[in-house]
Amino acid sequence: MTSNSITVWTSEQTQLISSTIAPGCSNDELRLFAYACQRTGLDPFSKQIYAIKRGGKMTIQAGIDGLRAIAERTGELDGSSTEWCGEDGQWTDVWLSSKSPAAAKTTIWRKGSQHPFVGVARFADYNAGQGLWSKMPAAMIAKCSEALALRKAFPANLSGVYSTDEMAQADTTVQPVSVTEALPASNGDAKVFAAGKAAIAKCKSIEELSKLTARMEARKADLSDEQNQQLLELALAKELELKPIDDEDAFSDD
Repeated sequence: MTSNSITVWTSEQTQLISSTIAPGCSNDELRLFAYACQRTGLDPFSKQIYAIKRGGKMTIQAGIDGLRAIAERTGELDGSSTEWCGEDGQWTDVWLSSKSPAAAKTTIWRKGSQHPFVGVARFADYNAGQGLWSKMPAAMIAKCSEALALRKAFPANLSGVYSTDEMAQADTTVQPVSVTEALPASNGDAKVFAAGKAAIAKCKSIEELSKLTARMEARKADLSDEQNQQLLELALAKELELKPIDDEDAFSDD
């Protein structure tokens, strides 16, 4: 692996990534992961970024320190603050209760922006019920809200990159749910999804694609998780097409 591009991997490194950092990923998915490493500047060998297969789909994940590093490198990060609240909905800047907070809210300021970017994470939505989620619930849900806020503030840099803390619940054993409970998670606005796919296909520059990903982030709530993941993969593939890795092959044996 050369010093100027973390995506130029030897065959041994590629095999290591395939078996430990991105298990179960196809060659095409590994190439997308390689480009995500280059785009974010995160090092998979330092466990800053991962590729996890879930339900047959690849999800790119990063540690919260990795997301912070990406935001800091832009030179536009202008501070952040986090608050917690209980079931009463009253926000506080320090969580002193022995009970888990109901939610955390992180506010990110970006230089040049006329408004802050806020991410709110409900504990019930992210709680994995084990490990650090049991020992440090306030810290864990705070990291989730921070990741949400960072993606809002820096969509061109962090679009589609989720923190391991956000995805912890998905890694636990899925409990059976009724058909009624399962339906909302699978629904999504078909028109918004189709418009997103068409818009990605029409992009002719990285700048145009970056602006589009920011708009897509704003409509994320209108789509299902599967639809969001498909748009992410299409956007990554389009970005690779518009800005190919032309210095060295990411899977070179040299």
